Amino acid sequence: MIRSASATWTGSPITGEGLITTTSGIMNKSLYSFGSSTGNDPCTSPSEMLAAAVASCMALMLVNELSKLRVKHGDVKTESTLKVEEKKGHWEITSIDLNVITTLSDGDEDKLHRAIKVAKGKCPISQALKVPVTVTANLAPEHSPVTA
Repeated sequence: MIRSASATWTGSPITGEGLITTTSGIMNKSLYSFGSSTGNDPCTSPSEMLAAAVASCMALMLVNELSKLRVKHGDVKTESTLKVEEKKGHWEITSIDLNVITTLSDGDEDKLHRAIKVAKGKCPISQALKVPVTVTANLAPEHSPVTA
């Protein structure tokens, strides 16, 4: 499988803006900027897109591993917090923290933690990074729909 995207940038590094397009068409000339990482601009940023990529990959890999273990679960929500810090004149991603939220059938919490560990190791996005990725799990209230 090959996935690709193109990005253009206009203007200066701080006050300019860019457009990103993916071959799937899901992002088509979507606005991104440097400032969107720290402000409330109505656009995305490279670090926000990376946080989304890690969260979506982990959710997909975790559902796959839970299915292999035949664990009945509700929707799997993965929240990703990516930390970007300026160090010695350049920007660095210093950590990515993931929080997984789902519902489980009784007695499957140990299997959830095993599945998270395996899923983290199989997520190609987090494997491509040199940044520490931590994962925590929270069980949601029981009223969420349960799927096999």
